[in-house]
Amino acid sequence: MASRLVVVAALLLALSVSAEPLLGTSVGNADTFVSEGVKLFNRKSYQKAAEEFLKATRANPANTAVYVQLARAEMLARETVKACYAYRIYLKVTPETPDRKKAAAEADQCERQAKATKEQSELLQRYVDSRAAFFSSLDKGELLGPGGAAASLESLVKDGFLGPELGDMGTKLGAAATGQADAIHKRALAGEKLTSEQLKQARPLYQVAQDVSSASPDSRGRMAFLDGLAELSEKNHRKAEGHFTEAAKSDPSNKEYVFYRALAIFQGGDRPQALKVLEGDLKDDPRTAMLRAALSVGHSSDSGAAEIEKLLFSTRNPPEKQQ
Repeated sequence: MASRLVVVAALLLALSVSAEPLLGTSVGNADTFVSEGVKLFNRKSYQKAAEEFLKATRANPANTAVYVQLARAEMLARETVKACYAYRIYLKVTPETPDRKKAAAEADQCERQAKATKEQSELLQRYVDSRAAFFSSLDKGELLGPGGAAASLESLVKDGFLGPELGDMGTKLGAAATGQADAIHKRALAGEKLTSEQLKQARPLYQVAQDVSSASPDSRGRMAFLDGLAELSEKNHRKAEGHFTEAAKSDPSNKEYVFYRALAIFQGGDRPQALKVLEGDLKDDPRTAMLRAALSVGHSSDSGAAEIEKLLFSTRNPPEKQQ
């Protein structure tokens, strides 16, 4: 019962890490968001324009010119506190230019209207607290869960935190998440016996990396492989085969994914099909020869003896030294 509860908790955690992409190209095309925002702004649809400009800052936090566009849209949409914050970020990261001087004048007007409201103070304090929590969790390697770095970054994004630093934070989180997940994959691929719960920890980590556009090209196949091992450990052979098939399609160069697909089929009871899979992609693998010999023994003593002889003498080993 306790084991089932742990599995359920792991699945819920995987689903609750992030409901949608947070940063980078996974959010969408920044230029497209800006273009749509400009169109909406020109139509005086300021609230909708601000939403598009905000998406652009998520898709590409390094594009600092968008921050002043966001500030102006929010100002006209009567989102004064948010507008003042966007102006602050723009002025902080932009060198002295005529455009910056104009934005500075607009920012002064915005601050006079906001008059350091309680809402503004609380918003800035939340940013300070969430940012500190993010780096503290990241340093400890605590990435998932309610107090993890991923949750802190998600909170910052949803609260409207802005700036190029956000992109750097996403990159650091993505690298850490990929590193932890890849370590699980490496241990599993080396044959280390991991529990189902340990194997299922990798998917939410890879998902975090994907949400901040830091997923490696191999992550899809690795997720599928580890999910397959988890199902195999629970004797869900058909589900395991499906995951291993997906892994092999995602990364055809990794033949171990093919072997484990055959293993799932074998343990599921279809031994001839398992051999067919191995002979298709791992014809010269010693494990294919072993299974072929084992099946031949069961089919016919003569053919089995021939296969065993071939297996035993196909590789010449040096003779033992006489004492």
